[in-house]
Amino acid sequence: MSASSHSQRNIERFNEIAASWDEHAGRVETAQAVARAMLEALDLRGDERALEFGCGTGLVTALLASSVAHVTAADSAPGMLTVLEQKRAELGLDNVDTLQADVSADAPAGPFDLIFSSMTLHHIEDVAGLFRRLAAMLAPGGRVALADLEAEDGTFHGPDKPGIAHHGFERTDLERWLRGAGLTDVRLSTAHVVHKVGADEREHDYPIILAVARKPG
Repeated sequence: MSASSHSQRNIERFNEIAASWDEHAGRVETAQAVARAMLEALDLRGDERALEFGCGTGLVTALLASSVAHVTAADSAPGMLTVLEQKRAELGLDNVDTLQADVSADAPAGPFDLIFSSMTLHHIEDVAGLFRRLAAMLAPGGRVALADLEAEDGTFHGPDKPGIAHHGFERTDLERWLRGAGLTDVRLSTAHVVHKVGADEREHDYPIILAVARKPG
């Protein structure tokens, strides 16, 4: 499958499920846990200009927005952004702006002091290339905080879910790609463990890695 068709299938699927996305209790729990882990790892000052990519309906956005000066919340699926825009009005997230963009191909205007994302990397084919793009978008001293699945056996999503490019990641690969992008102070931790019945109808624990790194300067 070409990169463009892979991306389009991803967008179509997320547009279809956007309205009911927040109804999944496990999804909300994961977002809350990831947001807490990011806040603990980052020790934010409050004046950061942040970019979130793959923001979805803003489950993590809403929890981090009050800790930074501004968030550009980007997603390639307009249906997801529609839900976030409604939530932004309801919650008074005045420092959040939405942007329809695929950050792996379209670089929003920076520079940013923080780039964060949760459960998006496994949808992106060239993660090493993405990390190089993110590094270029960071201000000197800026940081990334990226959360996604640790390498798993494919049962988290199942074999027929469109738009899945990776069944999680090895920690050694994430560190190598981040350092290869010129980032330093790489720290990897477990942000959360998802306990659920996988596609094989058996119970599994799926760890979610949080990778934090800094651009020198």
